[in-house]
Amino acid sequence: MNYDGYYDRLVSLYNEYGEFDRSKIPLCAAENYVSPFVKQGLISKYEGKYISGYITRDREKDFIGSDYLEKILMLANDMAADLFGAKYNDFRSLTGMNTVALILMTLIDKETKILITDPQSGGHGSLPKLCTNLGVRYESIPYDYSLMQIDYDKLNYILAHDDTISFLFFCQSDVIQPPELKLIKLPPRVGIIYDATQTLGLIAGKVLPNPLSVCNNIIIIGGTHKTFPSVTCGYVATNNDGYIQKVNQNISPNFLRNVQINNITSVCLTMLEMLKFGTDYARKIVYVANDLGAALNEYGIPVKHTTDGAFSHTHQLFIEHPLDKVDFTYSQFRNYGITLNKRKTNYVTGFRVGVQEIARYGFDKHISELARLLYLILRSPAEKAEIMALKAQLAQLKTDQYVIDTIFMELE
Repeated sequence: MNYDGYYDRLVSLYNEYGEFDRSKIPLCAAENYVSPFVKQGLISKYEGKYISGYITRDREKDFIGSDYLEKILMLANDMAADLFGAKYNDFRSLTGMNTVALILMTLIDKETKILITDPQSGGHGSLPKLCTNLGVRYESIPYDYSLMQIDYDKLNYILAHDDTISFLFFCQSDVIQPPELKLIKLPPRVGIIYDATQTLGLIAGKVLPNPLSVCNNIIIIGGTHKTFPSVTCGYVATNNDGYIQKVNQNISPNFLRNVQINNITSVCLTMLEMLKFGTDYARKIVYVANDLGAALNEYGIPVKHTTDGAFSHTHQLFIEHPLDKVDFTYSQFRNYGITLNKRKTNYVTGFRVGVQEIARYGFDKHISELARLLYLILRSPAEKAEIMALKAQLAQLKTDQYVIDTIFMELE
């Protein structure tokens, strides 16, 4: 195939995805809308420019011009300090899972073991695989599925009787009720690695407690593309001087060389949006999640609850569904362009719904229609005419909210 053929193919693929994106109902808990204000950083003059270190970097070994790039890193640190209350804020890693790997390589002594949230209790499926590949010993944090929460009594017993544990690693991909860290009797020798990828925007918006306020031997990590509506980037935050010393030099230049300054610039633009709109946006997310949960419940659709009776304290909802029907029903969601996720774990058998994207649109005034759409696909997927009509109506609601509309960067 020649140039023209590949060009036409790429144009066709992009247009095909554009049509899907315009018509879909976005309920994937792992994606969000990124505003034009934020995207301008990606193709700005910072794209492709190189800086290897941070804070204690060797300027004589870095490229000429990197002093200007360092100013973006310092700006990102200052803005994140306002949002998250950390003196060390690092966006140099590329993605959330890239950050997990870097932190495992940096902080974990392989003579010890760590306790992790495993996939059956909503933990990210990659964490056990990464631990195994890196030679990190791990066991599961006990979980109480009847309460949808960590089993703190069992966990505290383990911590009191096993002195080989060095860290607790909370890395929950599925979460309607974040861990209550204050209930953990943490020995001084044990630290906490808290992956806030799913809830980073809710912490910034002050609707969830900041894990950094619980104790000093804690480090937050995460990705910036779920409830924190930015481009893909990894994040590390801590107030622990020992962790700072280890993380700072190891992320770059030891484990990572080409820091994506254009991505970090876009994260700075997102932080401007969060500083301006973050609290209102975070509150809207939790409101929409619980309003949708209540509307589904009225249709007789079983939705998981938290211990205090709420449907969610985050952006996620979990719809329970018979195991033998999950695959078929998921195929119907796929066919109709409803972008939720299926689950077959102890945490839930059914579907994970994320509302962080629709909370940026006008869906909060149309929850009854959205609940009706989900009900039809769950119970009457053959009602194609009504399903398509509801979907078309809801797809029109994708209007920008909680965004800054100023474009000031000269795009390259």
